Amino acid sequence: ADGHRCHHGPRLTTSPSPALLGVDFSSSPSARKPIVLALGQRTGTQVQLAQLHRFHTLADFTAWLAEPRCWVGGFDFPFGLPRALVQQLGWPLQWSACMAHYQSLTRAQIRDTFAAFCAARPVGAKFAHRATDGPAGSSPSMKWVNPPVAYMLHAGVPCLLQAGVCLPGLHPGDSARVALE
Repeated sequence: ADGHRCHHGPRLTTSPSPALLGVDFSSSPSARKPIVLALGQRTGTQVQLAQLHRFHTLADFTAWLAEPRCWVGGFDFPFGLPRALVQQLGWPLQWSACMAHYQSLTRAQIRDTFAAFCAARPVGAKFAHRATDGPAGSSPSMKWVNPPVAYMLHAGVPCLLQAGVCLPGLHPGDSARVALE
């Protein structure tokens, strides 16, 4: 919004609006399938693309996110898991504790746990969904193939947390760098 204040440390700057990011995420970035970040600026009612960044590693992507600048970004990976899944597995219900537990698992453990969950459910209801998946047209965040959004969550949320960004309603972080799912 106009008049958005971006600050880092004692210095306070004012810009007409924060930069806007759109992130096409890969849980296993490479030269063939990098993470692509589109950086734009709102001018009136339009957004003008300013730069495209390609990241071949999660570390490089995280380092870019951690740099002091003012932005609001849309990320194409989930920031959480379905409550029904988390409850049935007996995982922590509080987001940060649940994400810490999730990050402690390997991809093989995630796949095996989610496959067992699905195998025990009736045809047509194999995957658990978040309340927002349907209206958003999203794949279930526990899906490990085509697209592997469970792995994207597993790789992406740690990048955001390590970079210290704000995830509204989930993690306070730096309010000058706001990540939205």
